[in-house]
Amino acid sequence: MEYFAYIVLSLVILLLMVLIHEAGHYTMAKILGFTVDEFSIGFGPKIFQKRRKNGELFSLRMLPLGGYCAFLGEEDETEAERAAREKKNKIAAADADSSAKATDTASVTDKTPDAEQEPSESEDLLSYVMRAKVDEEKPIEPAAPTKPVRLDKNGAPAKTFNEQKPWKRLIVLIGGVLFNFLSAFVFSLIYIGAVGFPVPVVEKVYSDAAGELYCPDLRKGDVILAVDGEYISVTKTFAELTAKVKDGETVEFTVERDGERVKVEAKRDTITVTEDGETNTYSGFGISTSGKHIGNTAANAFKYCVPYTFKLSWSIIGSFVDMFTGRVPITSISGPVGSINLMAKLSVADWRNILILLPLLASNLAIFNILPFPALDGSKMIFTVIEWIRGKPINRKVEGMIHFVGMVALLLFVVIVDILSFAL
Repeated sequence: MEYFAYIVLSLVILLLMVLIHEAGHYTMAKILGFTVDEFSIGFGPKIFQKRRKNGELFSLRMLPLGGYCAFLGEEDETEAERAAREKKNKIAAADADSSAKATDTASVTDKTPDAEQEPSESEDLLSYVMRAKVDEEKPIEPAAPTKPVRLDKNGAPAKTFNEQKPWKRLIVLIGGVLFNFLSAFVFSLIYIGAVGFPVPVVEKVYSDAAGELYCPDLRKGDVILAVDGEYISVTKTFAELTAKVKDGETVEFTVERDGERVKVEAKRDTITVTEDGETNTYSGFGISTSGKHIGNTAANAFKYCVPYTFKLSWSIIGSFVDMFTGRVPITSISGPVGSINLMAKLSVADWRNILILLPLLASNLAIFNILPFPALDGSKMIFTVIEWIRGKPINRKVEGMIHFVGMVALLLFVVIVDILSFAL
């Protein structure tokens, strides 16, 4: 039952991240005067929808794989683009017609259209009248249905998305990523203020084959606070501070013991430990530790929330690089379903993991969306910049097809990744 509750909580958190991202697009759009068609969380069939008086539709859809903020005429040509295209087509048609007339002048006659021809000598008056009657009774094709005209705040017809200036569209596209990063700062602030950061607590000091303790100056219960004078913090873990220490080198630990801070020496070496009949050899200090969280103060929260978020973001970028270079197998990647399952398991193990995951997920979503992959914000930004530089866009239909193929590929990818994560 507890696991199911955390599944639901994880799903809510994932949808919250999507909501924040789309709220970034929506907020920037409203500030800059864009017209929003639909604000949706999820894809697929609608579960809930609400239309505002200004025509904006807010919806919740069945598949929690993302969301979108759709704008008026986002995939349509502007009036100027349509006029230019029609003019080009007319010129091409005229050139083709002129070419045809030049090569086949013998086929040209002075006949008028059938409905306007006078009766020929071989055609009686009755046949002429009946032919004209049939032409008059031909069914008229119904006009294509037109969308209701959206108005701006001044009551004038609203501009479509592509009629807005490129720099405005870039700001709207960046809005989602910006809001995710800002929320990551806020979530980091909450995490550090509520949880703090972990420091190692000595549980046991091991001895070598001769019975000599590897680190005789350390005692059970010592809380390690610093390595060679550099204190452990949100941005510098114990593992990171000792990573560059080589075997045979001695470092100085600052530890808290019985309410006092003392300095002790510890030597890194090749450690051989036999427990429960199993012998393990590794490089370390010959101690086993547990974790303890300290530093959960408002001062630390405001001091470290920004650098901690950047640290998370940098590690995420490194993960994406490892994924694209093949250093990380595809089986280690999780889609939405796998992520929810992982979040639930981590939350069951320790509730504090929920607060750790919030800034991590926010940063991850921001970086993922800025990637230049079709259908993502990063790709749309590239198309907008190209249009800005060229002074005209790439064919809207071609761009729309590229984003559509990208969206299908992304959905297939996350589904395959989730299947593999559960099957392997």
